[in-house]
Amino acid sequence: MPTLGEVEITANRGSTDTNSEQPTGLSILQGRVREIFLNEGTNHSNGRIEILVADGANEDEGNKYDLTHAFPLNIYDFTLPAINESVMLIKDETGRFFYFSIPPVNFYDQLTFDNEDDTGEEEEENLKVNLHSYKNFSVNDDAETEIYGTTFTEDLVTATDVVNCRNVHEGDKVIQGRFGNSIKFTCKNELNEAPWSLDGEDGKPVIAIRTGELPDENPTEDNSFIYLLSDQSLDLGEIAFSPESSTIGDPMDTYVGGQVIIGADRLTFLSKADDISISSAGLVSIATTKWAVDFDVLMDQVKALATQLDALCAGTATLVTGVGPTGVGTNTADCAAIVSEIEGMEQ
Repeated sequence: MPTLGEVEITANRGSTDTNSEQPTGLSILQGRVREIFLNEGTNHSNGRIEILVADGANEDEGNKYDLTHAFPLNIYDFTLPAINESVMLIKDETGRFFYFSIPPVNFYDQLTFDNEDDTGEEEEENLKVNLHSYKNFSVNDDAETEIYGTTFTEDLVTATDVVNCRNVHEGDKVIQGRFGNSIKFTCKNELNEAPWSLDGEDGKPVIAIRTGELPDENPTEDNSFIYLLSDQSLDLGEIAFSPESSTIGDPMDTYVGGQVIIGADRLTFLSKADDISISSAGLVSIATTKWAVDFDVLMDQVKALATQLDALCAGTATLVTGVGPTGVGTNTADCAAIVSEIEGMEQ
């Protein structure tokens, strides 16, 4: 029987007493991940893992565990654990194990109701999602940098150690990864501090998709984000964006209503096979550090310029020279076609 050494699995008794005379049903156990099965060429996984589990039949034998396989409980929505992490297991009637991931055991050591340090000052909560006891476990003894799995290297552990667990408010639902990516389903509530909590009606839905290390939403600090708002404005913090066109309505950081806000250091829209269409019931504004224009004003000016040029070329408007007015331009037909095409864009 394999043993787990210094790392013990606790509270591993199944929810069904296998020694009783009651019919056997589903057993719920706790296991420890021993290996992740990866494709040798791509390092991809279909979710199959190897686990150490203490089943009810072996609990009297001390620190001994069965080595077996487990599969995701929900193949449509699952988290692939890392080696040595804990999983909850469901054992079906055929003896097969299905798992869903739970936080590392060290994670719970961070949770406390006493939030004061030795000096009596309140400590700031800083829950890490990647806190593990690495000293008790090493997978690749011959590879110094691969301490936690085939591709979960020491450099990756160090890089992701700064990632904090997402904060949520009452009623929120969050889907978060260990690398600083998350989707939060929440709402506007004036009692909860958030970038969207200033304006709008309480209870209106908000979806926040973002990548960043911080536990709270921060457009200034997050690497990239998408906010889907229904009746709110969004505080963009200290982001220094280019000024918008003076003819547009409420600026982007004060507009209240249903809107989608996308932000990052760079945005790229790529159409591989067909068009990109932008349609607006109001204005379409584009601002850079040099120009701030909307398409209505721009096209009005282009149309006016083309009309004046056409008039000059057609002779309906003339240039006065020292020897008299000029004649009809040789490009009259071309100018007329330009004016007609511009007029065709007008709604």
